[in-house]
Amino acid sequence: MRPRRRKRDADETAADLTPMIDVTFLLIIFFIVVTRITSQDHVDLRLPDAITAIENPDRAANLFTIHLAPLDQRELQAIPERFGWFCYGDPHPRNSDEMAAILRSEAALVDYSRDLPGRNAEGISENTILLRCDARCPAGEFGRLIELMSEARLYKVKIAISRDQSVE
Repeated sequence: MRPRRRKRDADETAADLTPMIDVTFLLIIFFIVVTRITSQDHVDLRLPDAITAIENPDRAANLFTIHLAPLDQRELQAIPERFGWFCYGDPHPRNSDEMAAILRSEAALVDYSRDLPGRNAEGISENTILLRCDARCPAGEFGRLIELMSEARLYKVKIAISRDQSVE
């Protein structure tokens, strides 16, 4: 009579995954330590040039307007280093705290003669803001202003981009 073969247990044939998991975690830690983390504040991104524009000066006069423009208007650089937020015709740029306060007050403003109904029942502003941008405006400046508008719950935005004179 032949000797019977024993069936192997499932535990005996299974591979031990512990060393592979250890190596995986070591590789993840290595890449986290070695990777250089950069911020995207200085992305050389150009906003698109306006090919066609619809001018509506009657409606635009009623809107609160914020200008995103270079701090030094005399120099014509491809991408100026410093941009600012200008409003109310003031030649001095606003910092983020000042702009946040201005946006909160503009979001709550009620003036039916200018089509500014203020906030709705949910606290969201029904007022529209006009953003005038230089075509060379960095995306970071634009993004920070949009974040401030979002914090003020001001979601109706019109964007007007000044055409780059060097493209023509």
